[in-house]
Amino acid sequence: MEWEFTVLNQIQQIRTDFLDKLMPCITFLGQWAILWIVITILCIAFKQKRKLGISLAFNIVINTIACNLIFKSIVQRLRPYVLNESFTLIIPPEKDFFSFPSGHSMFAFGAATIIFIYNKKIGICMYLLAAMIAFSRLYLYMHFPTDVMIGSLMGIILAVFSYKIEKHLLVKPNIRKVTYSPHL
Repeated sequence: MEWEFTVLNQIQQIRTDFLDKLMPCITFLGQWAILWIVITILCIAFKQKRKLGISLAFNIVINTIACNLIFKSIVQRLRPYVLNESFTLIIPPEKDFFSFPSGHSMFAFGAATIIFIYNKKIGICMYLLAAMIAFSRLYLYMHFPTDVMIGSLMGIILAVFSYKIEKHLLVKPNIRKVTYSPHL
């Protein structure tokens, strides 16, 4: 854990007034997965994007269960600012004190992966946004580097997993049409 505080403290060396204003805005994009929920609802609302919306919704449900109900409850790792009381936060502290895994990173990379599966160009942009959200969590001292790395990786893995499960569940059975032939 010592190396993780070293990384977090090195990130603090790049702090500027501009970044102190920008990073809370970027982290806000991932708050409570609201951005991903809005994108999901918009996709579901438009017939040509409905499959993407369903995939995003399924992924959000799986990430919520994995991150918030399972891993954070089991691991119960305290956030860096809780352990380093000398650090002054520039955003309000989180309501939960559990750091592992980073939900912001998990949801962002999960959504980016689903979007990438459907549209490579937009998906790459979403991966860049996901990376910015993940970095903002380090900059703001909300998570340790391993929280962000594992959360990001879990988001990608669970997105692929949820996409494959969803595709398997939504496959229509291949029923052959039997035609009557009076000549038999």
